[in-house]
Amino acid sequence: MIYGTTIRPLYERKEDIPQLGALFESEWPAYYGESGPGDALADVQSYAGKKALPIGLVAYVNGMLSGFMALKYESIEIRPELGPWAAAGYVVPNMRGRGLGAQLLASIENTAANLGVSKIYSGTSKAHNLLLRAGWVKKEVVAYGGEVVTIYRKKL
Repeated sequence: MIYGTTIRPLYERKEDIPQLGALFESEWPAYYGESGPGDALADVQSYAGKKALPIGLVAYVNGMLSGFMALKYESIEIRPELGPWAAAGYVVPNMRGRGLGAQLLASIENTAANLGVSKIYSGTSKAHNLLLRAGWVKKEVVAYGGEVVTIYRKKL
């Protein structure tokens, strides 16, 4: 846990949407960059739900925007029967490896549980240790978006 961390729903901090859009573009340029198929600003705006999915959570460390994660219905299109998903996990580079991702993940799990969700999924090519440490179970490995992605599940 990082001292000075607060996590807020995006609907309370809509003024941060442009900054989050820019962070998404820099983190995932193949998808959100100029020639990519994604629209970072539209995606971030869609996470500003209050009581229904998709819901985004924003992490601040000492008042500075430092991370983001969303809970949404769909994520990996080749597995439409699965969901909801913990997705769009992002931590600013200078905060990585310090537990902020775990704090965001725990907050997403709590959000899902408070909505009556009994299990959630996440797909990743990088954050395996984060999910395993948090008690997630490996479900399957798929080829998706030009990468090998592992899908994890957690019962709440």
